[in-house]
Amino acid sequence: MRRTLALALLVPLALGCPKDTDDTSGTDDTGPDTSDPMDRFIHLTDELAGDIACFEPGSDWLAQTVDDAKVATRSLEGLVEDFEDEIGVNEVELEVWFGDAFTGTADATTESNSAGDVTIELPTCTALAYKTSTPPDEERTVDTYEAHQIYGFVDEGLALTDNFNSVSQATYMLIPSLLGVSMDDDKSVIAGTAYGCDGEPLQNAQVVVVDASGAIPDTLVVNYFEDSWPVRDQPHTSEDGLWVAMNVPEGAWTVQLWALVGGEVVLLGATELTTFAASINISNIYTGYGDGVYFPDSCLAE
Repeated sequence: MRRTLALALLVPLALGCPKDTDDTSGTDDTGPDTSDPMDRFIHLTDELAGDIACFEPGSDWLAQTVDDAKVATRSLEGLVEDFEDEIGVNEVELEVWFGDAFTGTADATTESNSAGDVTIELPTCTALAYKTSTPPDEERTVDTYEAHQIYGFVDEGLALTDNFNSVSQATYMLIPSLLGVSMDDDKSVIAGTAYGCDGEPLQNAQVVVVDASGAIPDTLVVNYFEDSWPVRDQPHTSEDGLWVAMNVPEGAWTVQLWALVGGEVVLLGATELTTFAASINISNIYTGYGDGVYFPDSCLAE
């Protein structure tokens, strides 16, 4: 998720209460209580609103061809910012994996200065994964992960710019409490936006988290938003396209995006990611793509 959308998702949680704080219908589940776990999360009644013209549901996932000449190392000048106040966070370790997976030693590492600024060499047109963290004993932030981060191509001599997310301990604790969810210490939060073919958010879609066998974690809780505010009884994505999945166990997961199209419930996209205890993982879903990896036009072969 780009930072502006990430802020839309979490800053309101840190600054105030959701619109319908008296309602508790979203506390324990996100749909009807049925014997089929999938029906708890995918129970659509409203037709999808958004552009899916680039993808025929039920067909193979879309593919992109990256121009190898657009893969180049560039300097990135950025800022590690706190979600709540948008102020730079000092002494935050930024680790980046060029293989888009949080395995082994990071390929590039730096630390923010006293103002939160960072400078780091990164490749363009490459799916990256990054993590921001501070020493656990300081209890300042929670580990924040973002997969499938891609920077478009820029000419030599030009610098990339970006802001990296850092979530404070206080903000992390507010997310489940404002939604009436009891968060397990050994579980994680996944957050993202559902996008249509035109790059705009999709409305009236639902998500579910599954493992490689299609099983849904028993502890999973999913919530949606209205005007970037968390709403306990919101049954599907609103115009902002935002969703959050909580109490996700550690491990490799796929977040699936479902919608009602022409009276039929169809799978529109998915994102693959790895979660870790007591952390937030940010990953978007793009219509037509099954892994969450979406390259900008500046990276593609003509």
